[in-house]
Amino acid sequence: MNDLPARPAKLTREQQKAAKQRGKDFDAALKRGACSAGWRYARGEVFRQSGDWFISIMPSLLWERGVVVRMMVKPMALDPLFWDIVGLNENEALPLSFRATGAWVLRPPSTDEHVGLNTAEVQALSVEVLEWSNRRATEILKTISIETMLTALPSSENLGGQPRALATCLHILLDDLDGAMRLCRIDDAETHPLMREGGGFTTHNRDGSISTFLDQARDWIARKRRGELSVV
Repeated sequence: MNDLPARPAKLTREQQKAAKQRGKDFDAALKRGACSAGWRYARGEVFRQSGDWFISIMPSLLWERGVVVRMMVKPMALDPLFWDIVGLNENEALPLSFRATGAWVLRPPSTDEHVGLNTAEVQALSVEVLEWSNRRATEILKTISIETMLTALPSSENLGGQPRALATCLHILLDDLDGAMRLCRIDDAETHPLMREGGGFTTHNRDGSISTFLDQARDWIARKRRGELSVV
C-alpha cells in the first residue's frame, strides 16, 4: 500500500480535532528523537550543520499515514554573505535554526519525497523520518556543490525574485564577481518583468529611500573590487 492517502474533502469536528492532536504528537515524537539521531529541532523542522553545509528537513503528515518530507541543503557561508550584503550581519549571532525558519535567509529549492506510506503511528513515523534524513543527507553531501546548485537553477533570463538573489550569492561564493554583477544589472526594468522584484528583498533606508537586494549587491561587489585593488 504505497499509494498516497487521500484527505477527505470535508472533515468533521472530531476528525479536525484528531488531526490536530496527531500533528502535535508527531512533532513531540520528532523533537524527542532528533538529538539522538544527530539532528536539532525547531518549529516542526529538524536541521543540522554537516561540515560546510546546512541541512534542514520539514516533514508534513499526510492523511492518516505517511509523511511528505522537504529537504533543503545550502552552504554554511551562504546566509552570512547574504546578511553582509543587506546589512544584517547581526543575524550571524542568531541560533542555527534561523537559517531554516528565519525571514531574511536564502532558501534553495527543496526536494520532496514521501516517507512511511505504510505507517500510521506517529512515533514510528518520526523514526522513519529521521532514518530517511540521515540516509538522504549522506547521499546528497557526496554530490552537491555550489556549481551543481547553480546548474539546477533556471537560466538568468528566467530567474526572478529570491532565486536571483540566491544565484548572485552563489556566484560570489565562487569568486565570480562578473557573473554576480551580470545578474544584478538592470538596463530597463520595464522590459524585464522578472527584474522588477529586485531579488525578492527590499530594505527601507534611514533616509526614507528603498534599496532592493540587487541594488545592495551591486554596491557590495563594487566595494569588494575596490578593496581588492587597494590590497594590490
